[in-house]
Amino acid sequence: MKINDLMISSKTRQYQFENASWIRLIEFLNQENSYMKNRLSEILDQINDRDNLNLAESFQTQFIIKDDLYEHLLHELKGQARKIKEATANDKDLITAEMKKTQKNFRNQIELIERDHIHIKKDYNTYLSSF
Repeated sequence: MKINDLMISSKTRQYQFENASWIRLIEFLNQENSYMKNRLSEILDQINDRDNLNLAESFQTQFIIKDDLYEHLLHELKGQARKIKEATANDKDLITAEMKKTQKNFRNQIELIERDHIHIKKDYNTYLSSF
């Protein structure tokens, strides 16, 4: 452990850990999103009726929206990671109120995104199993 690491508070280390975890999670969800889009394109030829085609289009739209969301969120999370790193530079630990608020907002967003992903994935897999 470096001397600089000893100067960083437990809370700051937790922010760093959370942020890194969230980045990995969003990268994973983005990969899953791509996988689901690819799988959807594989089964499009098997769709015979309008209702199922509309449902496939709905899923495709959701996946495209998720792509944009994940890209934006990754950018924001990486920006927060830079701010946390800068706040701990030069043997200082200067986590601002704004950074704390942002971290709390990310925590809430990630929770919602995880729940939404589970719901969409369940519905999507139920849909695909009908073919």
